[in-house]
Amino acid sequence: MDYLKLLCEDSSLAANFDALFDFFLLDEPTKRDEVEGRCTFSVDGVAFARDGAGGEYHQLEDGSIGYMSSEGECGRIAESVDDLIHLLVYSICWHDYCDASQYTDISTLEAYANERHDQIASYTEMDVWETVVQVLGMPLEANVAAELQKFYDAAHRAPLYICYFHEDDGTVTESHNLFF
Repeated sequence: MDYLKLLCEDSSLAANFDALFDFFLLDEPTKRDEVEGRCTFSVDGVAFARDGAGGEYHQLEDGSIGYMSSEGECGRIAESVDDLIHLLVYSICWHDYCDASQYTDISTLEAYANERHDQIASYTEMDVWETVVQVLGMPLEANVAAELQKFYDAAHRAPLYICYFHEDDGTVTESHNLFF
């Protein structure tokens, strides 16, 4: 399914998607925010979406998806656009699932996924969520833990997606990983 095409062609869907998942699709791929030429990246790519806090989603040269936050975190979050859309839709707020200690085994991950999902769903307009999911042609039920495991695996796959910030004094600072 070409989810990005659906979002581009349906402004109402795109607005609801952005409101639910803080994901604003750019009109066209563009150069990544390199902070006035001070950032370089470990993998080539282009920005194709942003979030409300200034973070960017990057399509990387191998087709995977990277993310750089406005706070200096950077990493791969999905192996494809389809995986990204599934992560956004089923985790609702992927930023809330970055505690690496919860990915030690499947039962811990499932409990973490269910607890976080229930909390997030309590303040999310789930009727709007259901409409968006149906328009995208996705099932209403999914294994959130499986989606999160794909996220974790993508974030830890070599080569890691890293941003290097070039300081005024000539030193280089490596971005923080998305997982803590």
